[in-house]
Amino acid sequence: MKVYGHPLSINVQKVMWLIDELDLSIALEEVDIHHNRHDAQAVAQRCPMRQVPVLEDGSNSVWESHTILRYLVACYGNKMWYPDCAFQRSCYERWMDWCLSSFQPVIKAALFASTPDGSDEGQAKQRAMEQCRYELERVNDALDDQLYLTSDRMTLADIAVGSLIHCLSQQSDWVLPPNVSRWYQQLSDRPGYQRWVMQAASTLPT
Repeated sequence: MKVYGHPLSINVQKVMWLIDELDLSIALEEVDIHHNRHDAQAVAQRCPMRQVPVLEDGSNSVWESHTILRYLVACYGNKMWYPDCAFQRSCYERWMDWCLSSFQPVIKAALFASTPDGSDEGQAKQRAMEQCRYELERVNDALDDQLYLTSDRMTLADIAVGSLIHCLSQQSDWVLPPNVSRWYQQLSDRPGYQRWVMQAASTLPT
């Protein structure tokens, strides 16, 4: 098995972090689909959306980061990662859906959008920052009486949402809410989080 992607992609980081947690031997095949035509063609053969990450498992190609997370725990995880009960699975899956639909887009708009000073885009970025803080408070509330997002055990909810917290922690004008800060410190102690999320810039395939 291998994963096609770039280590600086947050969606790739999620997948590689989970692979580390599951102790799987799956290599990252570094590709640059934006600047390398050969890489772009290789990914296009495996993903009609021409996006990364893509997991290659034998003759099967699995794309979309959260689908890859679900696939990995369904195929290779234990009951902690993939419980038999559909409702128990829904407890982390709802966070995964919320992450993609609500949280990740506002983080992208707040932190990574290019906005000329004094423009309408600058105001949009400010609104995104305010929305991001609002969403963070919802995460903080969920962590009020438990160690992780759904319980006192890590789930895919923590992989999906937790992958985004490091970039927020690096912003000098941001202060993480107290429960989020405590949760982030827990994640920071995990070797996979350190390698694939916190040290992403230096974690390049050799």
